[in-house]
Amino acid sequence: MNQTDLQPAIDYVQRHGTPAERARLNHTLRGEPPPDDVRQGFERTQRGDGGWAAVWSPEYSSLDATCYQLAQLDQMGIDRRGLLIIDAVRFLVERQQLDGSWAEDPAEADNAPVWARPGDDAAGLYVTANCGFWVAVTGLVPAAAHDAALYLSFHLGEDGALPSFPHAHWLATALWQQQGMADEAGKGLAHLGRRVPELSAGNLAWLIIALRLGGVAADEATISAALERLLALRDPAGHWPSDEGANNAAHVTVEAIKALQLCGRRQ
Repeated sequence: MNQTDLQPAIDYVQRHGTPAERARLNHTLRGEPPPDDVRQGFERTQRGDGGWAAVWSPEYSSLDATCYQLAQLDQMGIDRRGLLIIDAVRFLVERQQLDGSWAEDPAEADNAPVWARPGDDAAGLYVTANCGFWVAVTGLVPAAAHDAALYLSFHLGEDGALPSFPHAHWLATALWQQQGMADEAGKGLAHLGRRVPELSAGNLAWLIIALRLGGVAADEATISAALERLLALRDPAGHWPSDEGANNAAHVTVEAIKALQLCGRRQ
């Protein structure tokens, strides 16, 4: 897919995206660093412990919110060995449990959304997969990523399923791939391949990005199927649609373009 094919999607993000979304797009397209004001916004909102607050608890440093910010920074090309990232990963590692898992603070149980709710097993697996994935991607604390991968493997069924949300599966599978746990990664990929037809455009792009960052080959069957489905879900106007119940088409479009790039489908 060349620049001309993508131009309607690019124009959509330029018109409707936030400054951070436009910065992510510009780095994906041209390798541009984020504008100073965008980077400074992340620096200004990073809390003293290295984490970021979630919208559901503005005075609390959230594991899930910190992983989300790491994903945005990574797509802007922020140095993974820079202080902004180091402080965030240190925050994650300091919150890791002895068994390798992560969970949001129990005091936030009434505030947290269902996918991050402390005390819920499904949420715990998702938060662990998300934190473990980003610790692994940065490469800053290999032992913490390894412990998370092992913890998640204890919950993996023979059918490749985890008792958790769909996004926990691609984050965990990417982590297993990155850790060289071929059996677990293979089961996870097979399970994800069966889930591709039911995923939204936003989730398909997230799946592809995570698996590619984890080291899964671009021509692997699940990634190939997800990519074809992602292309089929493109809006006739040229961008990609919002996730259900969200107004995030610009975000999804940036993610889709990044997924195409990581699979060698953007020229």
